[in-house]
Amino acid sequence: MILDLHLHTLLGSSDSSLTIEQAAEKLIERGLDGACLTEHSSIWEKKSDQIEDVFSQFNLKIFRGLEITTNYGHIISIGFEQYIPGSHDIELLRKFSTDHNAFLISAHPARRLFGKEKFQQNLLYKGREYIPSIDEFSSNILFKFVDGVEVLNGGNNLEENNFAFEAAKLNGKIMTGGSDAHSESGVGIFATKFSFETNEINEIVNQLKSNQVQPVLWKDNKWIAVDEQYYKEHNIQ
Repeated sequence: MILDLHLHTLLGSSDSSLTIEQAAEKLIERGLDGACLTEHSSIWEKKSDQIEDVFSQFNLKIFRGLEITTNYGHIISIGFEQYIPGSHDIELLRKFSTDHNAFLISAHPARRLFGKEKFQQNLLYKGREYIPSIDEFSSNILFKFVDGVEVLNGGNNLEENNFAFEAAKLNGKIMTGGSDAHSESGVGIFATKFSFETNEINEIVNQLKSNQVQPVLWKDNKWIAVDEQYYKEHNIQ
């Protein structure tokens, strides 16, 4: 089972132009089995029946998630029924996650470290002009609080995704992928492959926790696994 584990839609997100119909059609086109809608700081409820109906018509699986802005960047949280006040504090979010058997993924942790535009800064290194070494980046306390790291993100460049990959490897974190799509063109670039199919969010969490997942990318009309060899082939060391 292959899911886009980081998708935003117009019905649930203030910064997306993607309709649920467009998302579903693109997921089918890319041979995906479904998606996890990870809206910003809220579980999508508005027109939730419509979302589920559309995905059902396309025989796609749909799961609910959160993308929470914390003091250590954006965290994809899977397994919560709703946003819990105080979750912006990553230490509290870690506690809430344990209490609710949820799974925390650091979303795009290296975004804007490389090729950043003026006035745009990485969320972990605000106010710093230098690019941290991979050892410094990997030792950030962020990685103590999360269960996994998004090593493929559709809004990142190759170097940023590689930095996230290396940080996940050095910290022994579970690796995931997602499009982070806010428009039709971004859907189905990266995804996460699961070991078996399910319609239950708790089974999604269990597969993540037991590392029965793998980040994948769409290339040559098929999904391929991403590992160190991928980055070596692109001359990223």
